[in-house]
Amino acid sequence: MSISQLVSAQRARVRGMYRGWWIVLLSFYTQLITVSAGGYVFGVLILSMQSELKWSQAAIVGPLLVNRWISGLLSMVLGPLVDRYGSRATMTISAAVAGLGLIAVSRANTLLMFYAAWALFGVAQPGVGLLGPRVVVANWFVRKRAQAFVIVTLGTSAAGVVAVPTAAFIDERYGWRLVWFIVGILCFSIAPLSWWLIRKRPEDVGLLPDGDEPGTLAQPATARGGPAVAADTPWTVREAVRTRSFWLLTLGFLLCSMPTSAIFINLSGFVQSYGFSKALGAGVVSTYAFGSLAARPVWGYFLERLGLHRTMVAFGAIYGSSIVLFAVQTGLIPMYITAFILGMGISGTHLLNAQALPDYFGRRIVGSLTGFTQLPNVAIAGSAPLMTALVFDRTGGYVLTFLFFAVACFVAAVAFMLAPPPVHPSERDGAGTRTPEGAASGGATTARA
Repeated sequence: MSISQLVSAQRARVRGMYRGWWIVLLSFYTQLITVSAGGYVFGVLILSMQSELKWSQAAIVGPLLVNRWISGLLSMVLGPLVDRYGSRATMTISAAVAGLGLIAVSRANTLLMFYAAWALFGVAQPGVGLLGPRVVVANWFVRKRAQAFVIVTLGTSAAGVVAVPTAAFIDERYGWRLVWFIVGILCFSIAPLSWWLIRKRPEDVGLLPDGDEPGTLAQPATARGGPAVAADTPWTVREAVRTRSFWLLTLGFLLCSMPTSAIFINLSGFVQSYGFSKALGAGVVSTYAFGSLAARPVWGYFLERLGLHRTMVAFGAIYGSSIVLFAVQTGLIPMYITAFILGMGISGTHLLNAQALPDYFGRRIVGSLTGFTQLPNVAIAGSAPLMTALVFDRTGGYVLTFLFFAVACFVAAVAFMLAPPPVHPSERDGAGTRTPEGAASGGATTARA
């Protein structure tokens, strides 16, 4: 290894640790903050905002639909750009814009200003909360991608454990506006960290994915019977979107995103609709978040043992069942117990969604494919919180909507079942093919620099 290679390799490490793991920790932090803002904190503060502002629940939740439409449309534009230029500038700028948007939420007194502030957060969300972290982690890890995404997506669960009681405490004593101001400042803090830590790919600073040193050959990326994953594959965006598996994956995760985006926002309201206090509602949300946090490594274990394809099928069925179990409860203790189970069910969503596209189609087009899936996602799944609020305004309850979401998850399980990893056209007549679990046969798959 030359002196220049040694210097470059050292730059890929921060305080002696592979830079990729620092990027994972930063991505964990971004998930904690952005998911708190767009979900858990919003859910805790819905009734407080409604009480002060005197708007309907549909009007309060409506900005989330605007937010997600903007986020989805921008994702289609940003996806190819992040693939080409990396996540560094995108995450830095987006974090600053997200902070401005949430601070504006804390100052909103009119419906127009409230919607405009959330629209600003929607402009920032794909860069700091979705495309940025997902693309950079997929690029820095191949064999250890599942482990990396387990840590990253733990941030979505930690958001509920940390943010819910904290937001409820501040809201009770100082009001909901201070909560949004604090979350806005935390978004600002992501910007300098992103600029300092993030680089496009490990090859840019002298390393291979997973921390393998230059000049060494990565071992075949078979994770205990799971899919063999290459650092780079011959897939192009056009080839990927022509496969049946891509569209079935998109459909499956879209259907699962409906309850994912709506239920946890309305958990506290669900509990309060049966006459329980706001504090008890927040407690159920925290219990749900603890279940999600506890089960995240379990889904990672299944991913390594069963492979991605089988794990996705199991996830859809388990998630749907957990929603049914929770929706039919009327007592407080059963709500706590089933909320924990519901959290365990939902915890596979972000992990499997982040894992699927790079494992199926390679790491170099993750941003483009992710952006491509966001428009149908926001068109349907993004409407779920508003749909839930509209049903509540008319019926005073959530049960029918929750059961509808459960059916959507069961349909998603079928879609996942019909979406095994595709075979690239160049491999169909060759020796290297994939099994239904994505494991290579007829030759080992290796990570290429």
